[in-house]
Amino acid sequence: MSIIKVLSENLVNQIAAGEVVERPASVVKELVENSIDTGADKITIEVKDAGKTLIRISDNGKGMTKEDLKLAIQRHATSKIADESDLWKISTMGFRGEALASIASVSKMNIRSKMENDIAGNEIKLEASSVISENEIGMSQGSQIEVENLFYNTPARQNYLKKDSTELSHISSTLNTIALANPSIAFKLIHNDKTVFDLPRVTDLISRISDVFGKSTADAMLPIFYGGSEFQLGGFIGKPLLSRSTTQHQYVFVNGRPIQHYLLANRIKAAYHSMLMEDKKPVFLLNIKIDPALIDVNVHPRKLEIRFEDQQTIVRIIYSAVKTALDKANLIPKGFTESRNYMSDSFPKKEAKAFSFGIPKNTVPQAIDFTKNIMQGRAPMNLEENIPSIKSITQIANSYIVAEDESGLVLIDQHAAHERVRYEELMNQFENQEKSVQPLLVPQEMELSTDEINLINENKEIFEKLGFEIEEFGGKTFVINAVPTCLSGEDLDPVIKGVLDDIKNHKSPSNMQGRIEEILTYMSCRSAIKFGQTLSLEEMQALIDQMQELKRPFTCPHGRPTMISLTLSELEKMFGRK
Repeated sequence: MSIIKVLSENLVNQIAAGEVVERPASVVKELVENSIDTGADKITIEVKDAGKTLIRISDNGKGMTKEDLKLAIQRHATSKIADESDLWKISTMGFRGEALASIASVSKMNIRSKMENDIAGNEIKLEASSVISENEIGMSQGSQIEVENLFYNTPARQNYLKKDSTELSHISSTLNTIALANPSIAFKLIHNDKTVFDLPRVTDLISRISDVFGKSTADAMLPIFYGGSEFQLGGFIGKPLLSRSTTQHQYVFVNGRPIQHYLLANRIKAAYHSMLMEDKKPVFLLNIKIDPALIDVNVHPRKLEIRFEDQQTIVRIIYSAVKTALDKANLIPKGFTESRNYMSDSFPKKEAKAFSFGIPKNTVPQAIDFTKNIMQGRAPMNLEENIPSIKSITQIANSYIVAEDESGLVLIDQHAAHERVRYEELMNQFENQEKSVQPLLVPQEMELSTDEINLINENKEIFEKLGFEIEEFGGKTFVINAVPTCLSGEDLDPVIKGVLDDIKNHKSPSNMQGRIEEILTYMSCRSAIKFGQTLSLEEMQALIDQMQELKRPFTCPHGRPTMISLTLSELEKMFGRK
C-alpha cells in the first residue's frame, strides 16, 4: 500500500490558508486589496470581536457576474494572470487566486456582488469551502464579503489569536498602511458598531498622512522626489525628532503595494547620519513607481517582499534623495506647540496645549548630565531652507543660550551645539588628506591603566588619522606630542581617558567606519563646552556663527536637538494677544 496520499481539496485550501491567513488582519488585508483591484474608491470594513466572529468588507467596485462569483472561490482562479509572462509584469494587489478559497476553508463566508448593468446581484454562501446556497439579491453596484467565525474548524489556529485589543490593533495598522498607499480611496473601519476611523478621499498624500497620524506629524515630514526614466520616487521622510524605537512607521510602496525591504530601510537610516538618537529609527513613506517587468513580486506567500532587477541603483538614488532633503531642510524644533508625545513611540492625534521636559536616552551617559533638562518633544518648523541669522542675547543657568532671529526666540543647548561643531571639525580632520595638526610645545604625559593601554593600542590607527601623536614613554606612561588643531586648547588627559572609558563601557561596532564614528562622537562629547560653563556674549555668538556654517546643525551627534525656537506668533498666543 502506498504511503503517499493525495490531499483533499479542503485540506489543501486549509494549508494554503496557513500561508496567507494568520489572523483577522490577514483576512482584512486580502479582501481590501481585492476591493482595490476592482476599482473601488469607497471601502467599509466592519468587524466584531476584533474580526473573530465577523469581518465584513463592502465596496463600490466593478463587482462580479454570477459565473465569476463561482470561479472566485476556487483555488488558483484569478483575473490577474493569463499566462506565464504575466508573472513578470504584475500590477495588481492580489494575483495568486488563493485568498477567497483559503479564507473560505477556515470560516463561514457569504459573498454578494453586482455589476453596474446587471438587474440584480448574486449571493453565494459557503461553509468550510462547501457551497450552501446561491441566490439572486437586490443590491447596489459593488461587492460585499462576510467572513464569520474565523478558524471555527481549526481550533489550534483559533487559540493562537490574541485578545481583542491586540487583534484590532493589527487590523487598524494594516488598514492604515493600505490607506497611506491609496489616498484617493475612502476607508471606514467600524468595530462592534462603533466607528474607529473614517478616512475621506483626498487628492494628496500629505493630507492622508494628516488624517491618519495627525497634523503635527504631517507638519514634521519632508517631501522627497526623484523623476528618473526607469523609476520614479515620491513621498515623505520624517524630521529627526519624529524618529521611533521601532520600524512600525516605515512604509515603502512599490506600484501601490506595501513591501518590506531591509536594505533600503538601513540605507535610509544611514542618510540621517548622526542625526538620530541611539536605537531610534527614521519615519518615512516612499512611493516607488517602476515598470512591473523590472521587479519580481512573487517571492513571498503574503507578497511582503520583492526583488528589484537593479537594486543597487535604486537604493543609491533613494539614499541620495533622503540625504539631500535633510541637508536642505531647516530642522530647528519648534517649541511648545506640538504634542508632548514627540520622541515617544505613538503619534499625536491632537494639537497639544502644554509642553513638557524630557530626558532622552543617549549614547554617552555623561551627555545626559550635560543636557538633562533639554526641552524636547516638539515638531519641527516649516521654515525656509537656510537658517535665519541668529543673534545671542544672554545665557540661562550657564547652560542655555537665549538668542533671537527674525521669527522669534531661539533657545540653544550650548553643549549639544558645540558637540555638533566639534564633531564636524573632527570628521573633516579625519577625512582630509592634509591634517591640521598642532604640535605641543610641552608634550603632555598620561598615566594609563592596563585596560586603557589596550584600548588605545586597538584604536591607534584612528587616533593617528585624527592627528594625534601618542607614544609610549615607559611603564604605563604615554606622551602626547601633537593633537588635532581644534583640540589644541583642551585639557587632553580627561578627554582621552573619557573617550577610552566610553569605548570600554559601550559595545563597539564591528566595522571600522562604525568604530571611527563612535570615537569621533565620544571625543566630541568629551571636548565640547560643558553644561554649566559660563560663556561671554562674544563666545555665545561665536558658537552660533559656527553652528550656522554647518550643513546639519540641528542635532548633536547623538541625535538630540541643539536648538529650539519659539515664534513671535506663539508668544502672542501665550500672552493672550492673539
